[in-house]
Amino acid sequence: MRNFWAYLQERFPPLVNGILILSYFTANYLLARGAVWPVERLSLSWRYVAGVVALLLMFFHLRVIDEHKDYEQDIIVHPNRVLSRGLVTLAQLRRAGFAAITLELALTLAVGLPAFVGCLIILALSWLIYKEFYLGHTLQRHLLVNAVVHMIMMPAYSLFVFAVAAGHYPWAAPGVVLLYAWVSYGVGFAYELARKTRAPHDERPGLITYSSAIGPYASAFGALLALLLSGLISVFVGRALNFGEWYYSVAGGLLLIVTGGVLHFRLRTTTATAARLQAYAGLFIFAFDWLLAAELIRLHGLIWT
Repeated sequence: MRNFWAYLQERFPPLVNGILILSYFTANYLLARGAVWPVERLSLSWRYVAGVVALLLMFFHLRVIDEHKDYEQDIIVHPNRVLSRGLVTLAQLRRAGFAAITLELALTLAVGLPAFVGCLIILALSWLIYKEFYLGHTLQRHLLVNAVVHMIMMPAYSLFVFAVAAGHYPWAAPGVVLLYAWVSYGVGFAYELARKTRAPHDERPGLITYSSAIGPYASAFGALLALLLSGLISVFVGRALNFGEWYYSVAGGLLLIVTGGVLHFRLRTTTATAARLQAYAGLFIFAFDWLLAAELIRLHGLIWT
């Protein structure tokens, strides 16, 4: 158990992932409630708690899938990791992944059939990711295309949350929910680019990064562009829901912070400024989700039922 905890701290930090997933789920959950029942007060219930736990487990089982896909390369490039040293084995992770999936299915079935179907869609996409969408060699040769394809999971997560929150099937999501699902795609894509952007002197043979594939500045500015496009889509979401001006001001401020981080990396390309790109992208995701949630609560109120 100690070794498994060490693995989690290294590859799936419970606190950090828990906070990010809670904020992501809450924003999408409240958005779904507000979109389907615009004249009612927003409400949380046991369904909310069950959905948060299920989504956390979904992210975990995807981490387990990635460990299996990348194992042969990781033991060479990252020999000091817990998994690479054999302190935790793939078989143990596989059992943990199957346990997570079993609990996901149980939780979503308790919530209702639409949530259960949403879970099945996530599992189907997880299988496709494990199989590299049956395009393994093509995706391996084109790293950026690989990211574009894999990030389809983010809108799927948003539609799963909609099914939990509204009790409707994912394909019944209204337009504003679909729009915000693509905001999730954009911020997820930006985070993926940012976390695999390195300064040139930090690149190593065998280490897969976007900065080595397309250049460090293209990678960094690509992440910024993805966030800017997400911000543009969020304007349409805000207009559709009659958000106040403060929402746009805070969102603009968050984009300025990320822009400053990218420019700092461009002007002073170091290990530290590259590492901060991931922090800026993570901050944007966390703060933006809570910004959306706060504005929805301000407009509609919030109760526990």
